Amino acid sequence: MTALIEPPTNDSAAVARTLLAEVDDLTAELVGRIRTGDHAYAESTALTDAELGLVVRDNLVSVLGQLSGNLGRRLQPATVVGRVKAELGVPLAAVLHAYRLAGRLLWERALKASTGTNLDVLPQLGSEMWRIIDDYSGAAAEAYGDYLTERVRRDDSERRALLRKLLSGDANDPTQRDIARALHLPPLGSFLVVHAEADPDALAPLLGLEDRLRAEFIESIWITEAGARIGLLNLATARVQDRVLDRLRDHATGRIGVSRTFTTAGHAGIALREAELAGRCAPPGAATVTVYGNTPIPLVLAHAPSASHQLADDVLGPVLELPAEERDTLLDTLALWFECGGSNTEVAQRLHYHRNTIHYRLRRIETLTDRRCSDPKSAAELYIALTAVRLIGLDRS
Repeated sequence: MTALIEPPTNDSAAVARTLLAEVDDLTAELVGRIRTGDHAYAESTALTDAELGLVVRDNLVSVLGQLSGNLGRRLQPATVVGRVKAELGVPLAAVLHAYRLAGRLLWERALKASTGTNLDVLPQLGSEMWRIIDDYSGAAAEAYGDYLTERVRRDDSERRALLRKLLSGDANDPTQRDIARALHLPPLGSFLVVHAEADPDALAPLLGLEDRLRAEFIESIWITEAGARIGLLNLATARVQDRVLDRLRDHATGRIGVSRTFTTAGHAGIALREAELAGRCAPPGAATVTVYGNTPIPLVLAHAPSASHQLADDVLGPVLELPAEERDTLLDTLALWFECGGSNTEVAQRLHYHRNTIHYRLRRIETLTDRRCSDPKSAAELYIALTAVRLIGLDRS
């Protein structure tokens, strides 16, 4: 809060008391100067002359009260001015200009009131008066800024509450259109929902992404829920999606799922489910970005986690029951074998082992699971079960 000054204890107080007796005339004069001297007030229909007069008089009484030795309410009138003008949308520059006009008017009247008296009081009076005007200007500016901060915080909270309703609503509910309109979303567009998994031991995911996207003219609204950060992105065109995915990869610290694009904001709830499932198409702890539909087999497994557990147990159960080191060695070799298109030679080169070592490990898996890698049906079952293990993290150690 702006520091207050003590009232003067000299003959300048007598001049201030003279002006205080003329406060109604001063008010009318200052209202006129403000109206003609600042277009922000002249064009305002939210503040009548009577309302402006009340505010002006209150401030003049307070300023002159301090100058005359009456402590009064001090900065309260300026605080009220700052908040009220911010609520009405009057520019802060106009508010501060009004205080300068007030100081100029008081100084002109002080010069007239001092005629024939000891003019030595004028320097002290001017110094005290402009110090008080400066205090009042500062207090009004501070209150103005506080209100804007509160309004941004309140508006942001309301937007996030509306987004939660949009994400949890039914696409066929007509109120979804009203919510989308309240969020300033177009009736038709290109939208995405992003679901970023949050690590409880790390910072919130996607920090700074909203500002980064805005700088690239991509609007987004974000909420933080238990274990996740969720965003609704309004794309200018569907072609912007690649740029969004690049930004998500830049900021990824965990699993991020992205829905398919959709054209009406009312489908955000369906898209959120897609984004959640897409995120679960990557192994836990991975810093990845997955778009719904781009990984068919993991997506099927993510849709049915219980069945995925059972599948992994049925196909790879004997392997999973091995000691952790042996189990992981066999599973990693099998994963790389699939990645290398079934080439034992390439797997051996990448692991820097002899080809016979890879052959032995694969035969061990075949023996334990009763499935041959050379049989397409068995290989498919092994691949799906291995993918399930990677996604759901089965661990029997």
